[in-house]
Amino acid sequence: MPWEEIGALLGMLAAVLGVLLLAWLFTRYLAGRAPGLGGFLPGRSGKLQLLERMPLGREQALVVVRTGEKILLLGVTASEISLLRELSAEEAAAWDSETQAASPTAGAETPIPFRDALREVLKQRKK
Repeated sequence: MPWEEIGALLGMLAAVLGVLLLAWLFTRYLAGRAPGLGGFLPGRSGKLQLLERMPLGREQALVVVRTGEKILLLGVTASEISLLRELSAEEAAAWDSETQAASPTAGAETPIPFRDALREVLKQRKK
């Protein structure tokens, strides 16, 4: 009799783990397809394109977004989105992966790393 109870308990445990695994897989699937930040993937085509995202804290991030021809540096928190600045053409070229992939030239300037661009923005804001 105890072996039957142990078998039933293991069966129920396996069923619960299976349901949890399926729920996790389903949410991962939905996150890639849903509009908004869950489905906001780098390289996505459309009018709005996320070029880079850098988390700063639990609910804070810096985001570089392309909107048509403009590239914007945004501060994102749980309660608001703030425009920090519009990037110049030179700064925007660092995040313009389409331009870099389409015309790789030997004499081209190296793109500015995100960290360095962020430092420049913070220096300019202090002035």
